[in-house]
Amino acid sequence: MCGRYYVDIKKDDLSFVSNVNEFEYDQNFNIAPQSVAPCIIDNNLVVANWGYFPDWLKQQSNPRPLFNTRYESLIEKKTFTSAFKNSRCLIPISGWYEWKEEEGIKQPYFFHSNNSTTLFAAGLYWNRSSGDVESSIITREAVSGLQEVHNRSPLLLNQEKRELWISDASSDDIYTEILDYSYTDIEFYKVDRAVNNPKNNNDSLIKKYEEVPF
Repeated sequence: MCGRYYVDIKKDDLSFVSNVNEFEYDQNFNIAPQSVAPCIIDNNLVVANWGYFPDWLKQQSNPRPLFNTRYESLIEKKTFTSAFKNSRCLIPISGWYEWKEEEGIKQPYFFHSNNSTTLFAAGLYWNRSSGDVESSIITREAVSGLQEVHNRSPLLLNQEKRELWISDASSDDIYTEILDYSYTDIEFYKVDRAVNNPKNNNDSLIKKYEEVPF
C-alpha cells in the first residue's frame, strides 16, 4: 500500500501535460489520504481528493474511500471494469513512504528515484456530481528489493506505458503490459518518525534519518 507520498511538480518532467505551465500546486512533503493532490486526466493536470469513493462502494457495509486500489482487483473484480476502461489517470509522485515494524516500533522509510525525476503511478479517478475529482493509486506486489520494507508499492509506469495507460486506444493486453517497470532506479532509506503526523510538512521529512549512538 502507499499511505503517504511527496509531490514537487517539476514542469520539465511534465512537459507532455497540456496545462503544465498554468497549473499551480505547492510542494507537499506529506500527502495523506483525503488530501488534495495533482492528478493527470486526459493530458491535463487537475487537483483531486486522494480517496476514490464511487457509488457502488457506498452500498457496502462500513464503506471507506479507496486511496489504494490493488492491481489484482482490476482483473478479478467486475466492479472495477468500468473504471479500468473509462477512468484511468496518472498520479505524479516525487517519492512515497512506507512503514516497517522494527523492534516493536513502526519505522518510516522514504522511496524515490535515484535521479530525482518525477515518477508516475497508474491511477483511477471518479468525477463527483459536485464537480470534485477523486483519485486512487493502483498498487502492485513489490519487487527489486522494495519488499524488504513493504510487500506492496505504487504501480509505476515508464514513458511508453504512461501514454498507453491514459490512451483511449489501449487494448486488454494493457493488464500485463503495465507491469514492466523494473524499479531498479528506486532507492529507499529510513526517515524521521515526524512523518507519522500528517500536520508535519517540510523537507526534513525526506532526509535520511541518522540514528544517534548512545
